[in-house]
Amino acid sequence: MKVGMASHIGKVRAVNEDSIGWKGTLLVLADGMGGHQAGEVASALVVEKVLALDTSVPDFKTALTSTLNRANQALLNYAHTHQECKGMGTTVVVVQVAEDRINVAHIGDSRAYLWRAGQCTQLTSDHSLVAELVRSGGITEEEAKDHPQRNVLTRALGTAGPVEPEYRELSAQAGDRLLLCSDGLTVMLSNTEIGALLGGGVSPQEVADRLVAAANDRGGIDNISAIVAFL
Repeated sequence: MKVGMASHIGKVRAVNEDSIGWKGTLLVLADGMGGHQAGEVASALVVEKVLALDTSVPDFKTALTSTLNRANQALLNYAHTHQECKGMGTTVVVVQVAEDRINVAHIGDSRAYLWRAGQCTQLTSDHSLVAELVRSGGITEEEAKDHPQRNVLTRALGTAGPVEPEYRELSAQAGDRLLLCSDGLTVMLSNTEIGALLGGGVSPQEVADRLVAAANDRGGIDNISAIVAFL
């Protein structure tokens, strides 16, 4: 597996609250939220916890769920002792490539995509209010883009009680390309545009850089992060 990573503050934000990481067969991206750079702290803490996970365990799903719940408690503890970080939280999307399988887990609206044989598929479903409205037929995808509650998440790390990631497992094939990204990318580019960029380029780093640059060219209204892996 070859991996490329890129992250940019964008053209509007004062702080980059995205965190990204890669270790062995494990890819993780988190998009933090909260004032006084609290989002930056939250996303970095979660990425650090996930990358410390032993991927050789027999039950990766259970191990990751436990790790994310410990990370969630760590966020709550940190916010309790640092009042300026009260209410901080983060999304997270994790991909593990295990021989012939791809394991995907996420909480929030950071996404994972698979490009295979010319077709690009979104592997995650946003845990957000507008995404639920779209799925229920309440609003259209076009209306969702400018909805006033577009940033309201229905699931995130940094909330009281147990957290439950959404999981997906699929087969891996030679030539597959994977993308993990924050919503700073997906708000600026359509899935069709993302697929075209993900399928082009000769290296994962080139693709990651092109994706971030394209989102910035569109306005860069949020932090933009991308992790690209070629299998």
